Amino acid sequence: MLRWLFRIFILLIVVYIAACAYFFNVAEIRNNHNNRDYTYEGLTPTSRPYVDDFQQRFSQSGRQLTIQNRGLALDADYLPAARPTNKTVIVVHGFRSNKTGMKGYADMFYRLGYNTLTVDNRGHGQSQGNFVGFGWLDKNDVEAWIRYLVAQNKNVEIVPFGISMGGATVSMLSGDPLPANVRAIIEDSGYSSVEDEVAYQAKQMYHLPKDPIIPTVSLFSQYIAGYSYHEASTVKQVAKNTRPMLFMHGGADTYVPTRMVYSLYKADPDPRKQLWIAPGSGHVQAFGQHTAAYQAEVQKFLNLYFK
Repeated sequence: MLRWLFRIFILLIVVYIAACAYFFNVAEIRNNHNNRDYTYEGLTPTSRPYVDDFQQRFSQSGRQLTIQNRGLALDADYLPAARPTNKTVIVVHGFRSNKTGMKGYADMFYRLGYNTLTVDNRGHGQSQGNFVGFGWLDKNDVEAWIRYLVAQNKNVEIVPFGISMGGATVSMLSGDPLPANVRAIIEDSGYSSVEDEVAYQAKQMYHLPKDPIIPTVSLFSQYIAGYSYHEASTVKQVAKNTRPMLFMHGGADTYVPTRMVYSLYKADPDPRKQLWIAPGSGHVQAFGQHTAAYQAEVQKFLNLYFK
């Protein structure tokens, strides 16, 4: 009897470890979907012209850039503004997407008079890397792009902007020591922490409890990808922010639930912070569904800090 109980116990352990490994693979291992063309995903007739205009502008005056950071080659598209300016927005995509999905956003900033640097996160698009950084590793890469821009122009004025995982990336960035060139930050639909979001998705998609699944998957991440879910807290990083920050989110977001943006906004100690909720919009649907209002909110915020 004891022998059979022991065998069953061992089998359960094996199944449990296999399930955690599977979940880690789904969450963090690079796959071919990371290279998909996301250009038109989530867009509407009002926002698609932004994509078409960006593609035309980039073919005329844009250029592809590559830098090295921590042993990885990182890729980005740079488009100078119509008129020479020091103002530059770093545009950061979301989970399992890439820079092609950000053309519409990049064109919005171009129309507002900014240079744009649209990046491929590590493990996505044309950048190297085998793991998804969930913003925690990616913030270090964005910092490398910031250093690159400052090296090219010491007077550059930078605004990191991101959606979803990219929103979490720039929010996490806000708590790190940054050069004075970083003037403001805009995040759209970022999560409160990697642990919160992964636990939420495990429950929504697989009906799995947070404990003990997520702590175990986090251990996989710690020893394989180099970071734990617990340390990757967006809220804790935002609590150290010293720059004007605009928080944006869809009012009907069920992928990164809307409640998370309130945690981020509350954690930000900077009195210049602003919050905009797109009524009725799902995850990263605000720009596509409320294009004019979205651009107006961004413009109003940036006009306070850029002349």
